Amino acid sequence: MKRASFVTGLQLENLLNEAERSGVNALQVLNSLGYHHLSDENVRAQSSIDLADFFRIEGEIARQLDDLTAHLSERKLTYETGAFITSQMKRSTTLSEALNHLAQYFNMMHGEHYNTVRTTGRTVSLIIDDTSFPYTMKDDPEMVHFVGECVLIKVQCLLDSLSDGLAATALRRVVVKRAQAKSLPSHLEFWPVPVSFGQTSYELCFDHDLAHSHMPPPSEIDLSAEGVFSRVIAYLDQIGSAPKNLTYRTMVLDLIRNHCTQQDLVAHRLSMSVATLRRRLEQEGTSFRELLSDHFMEEATKLLKKGHSVSHVSEVLNYSDVRAFNRAFKRLTGETPAQYSRRKTGLIENV
Repeated sequence: MKRASFVTGLQLENLLNEAERSGVNALQVLNSLGYHHLSDENVRAQSSIDLADFFRIEGEIARQLDDLTAHLSERKLTYETGAFITSQMKRSTTLSEALNHLAQYFNMMHGEHYNTVRTTGRTVSLIIDDTSFPYTMKDDPEMVHFVGECVLIKVQCLLDSLSDGLAATALRRVVVKRAQAKSLPSHLEFWPVPVSFGQTSYELCFDHDLAHSHMPPPSEIDLSAEGVFSRVIAYLDQIGSAPKNLTYRTMVLDLIRNHCTQQDLVAHRLSMSVATLRRRLEQEGTSFRELLSDHFMEEATKLLKKGHSVSHVSEVLNYSDVRAFNRAFKRLTGETPAQYSRRKTGLIENV
């Protein structure tokens, strides 16, 4: 399913504005991911980016906010929720089961019944009714439509990556709420099936028989990451036809955040030798060790701010023991994890 689909500069601008209102430095996000050319607002307005790049930016905003919705919803979903949803769906043996699990878990996370599955003699459909959904940009109908349509794209990417292509084969129709325009919005060119406009909900409609056939585990696409954003980005990069101009720093960070933390494995995934990887990163003013350390410290400080114990954080980050974690943390921050935790949470003891 190689589809040339893009997001406009205005749509990206709206996302960045929402991020800024939530306290995220949008320009810092763009620069950290290597999208330096998008830092200029005038250039951004005239640009378009492919879906993988858009979701990469949205995913980084979501990660910084620790909110899977990237604060596009007033009701926060913890970022780690994405890993839980993916791991639960991997247990499904049919596409129909996966759809039911997805609807169930998202309803549970949001605390509302936004998602249902409808089965007829011909189709199995995931229905998303966002009529009462607490969008942060509810006064901007175009942005609300765009966000809802991007949710459908992310869901389809997730389903197809987990079903080894069955979801793409079984998809028959897509339903959206926006009125039909003279020309198809560029991001909707992602869909290789008919799109129905002006409906009361969003839907992904799949062939009944295929949806109930055995769903094989993914084999052709290496998608080791558990989170929603990481799977969607990896999937879109795999099927995309648009050329990539990512920095090596960004590509390495993608893999590190997908739990690929050994330099030789990262080099292999990027089809180069370790020496070449070191040289490429050195040319960009960084190193694998620096990126790995920065990632671990970002994860550590996020967990410590939430009040997790030092020993728990050390275990989550796979340090050999608490002392090794203490030394690494103090070397990079100038204080021990316990001192940092007390300063941020006010807890007397955190071990």
